[in-house]
Amino acid sequence: MENTAHKSTLLDFAILGLIQEEALSGYRIRKTFETTALGVYSSSPGSIYPALKRMEKNGLLENVVVEGSKKQAYHISPKGIEVLKAWLKEEITQEDVAKRREILLLKFAFMEMQLSRAETQAFLLSFQRQLEIYIEELRVYHKNEKAEMPLFGSLAFQHGIESCRATIDWCKSSLEVLKNESGI
Repeated sequence: MENTAHKSTLLDFAILGLIQEEALSGYRIRKTFETTALGVYSSSPGSIYPALKRMEKNGLLENVVVEGSKKQAYHISPKGIEVLKAWLKEEITQEDVAKRREILLLKFAFMEMQLSRAETQAFLLSFQRQLEIYIEELRVYHKNEKAEMPLFGSLAFQHGIESCRATIDWCKSSLEVLKNESGI
C-alpha cells in the first residue's frame, strides 16, 4: 500500500474522494471536475482518463457495470479506500497550513464517509492549532518587517493573517457542529 500511496497524485485523491459514495462514469467524473471547485485539480480529459486507467491498474478503483444499464462506471476498491484513509489521516504540518490549506479543506470534505467523528474532530483541532502557531509567526514577521514593506504588500500580508483567522473561526464552528451533532 505504501508504494501506491506515494505514487498517488492529488488528482487521484480527489477522484477517490469523489467516487467513494457512488460509482461514476469517466465522463461524469470529468464533468464534475469541470463544473465544481474540483476543477482546480484538473478537468482535462487528457488528465482525468489516464488517471482513471492508472488508478484501475494500481487497484485503487474498479470498473463496474452500472445496474440497469450497460454503462461502465468506476467504483473505489478496498485498496482505494485504504489509500484514501491513509491520506486523510496524514498529520497536518506547518507547511500544509502555509501552502496547502485548500488541500486540507479537500481532505475534510472527504472525511465523513471514511473517518470517525473523533478522528475528524482531531483533524480540526490540529488544523486550528497549526494555524494559531502560523499566525503568531506571521504577526512577528509583519511587526518586524512592516516598516520596510510597500503599503500594498503590507495590506496583502495582513489579508493572509485575516484569512488564517477566518479559517480558525471555521474550525471552531465546525467542531461545535460536530459536537452538537454527536450529542457530546
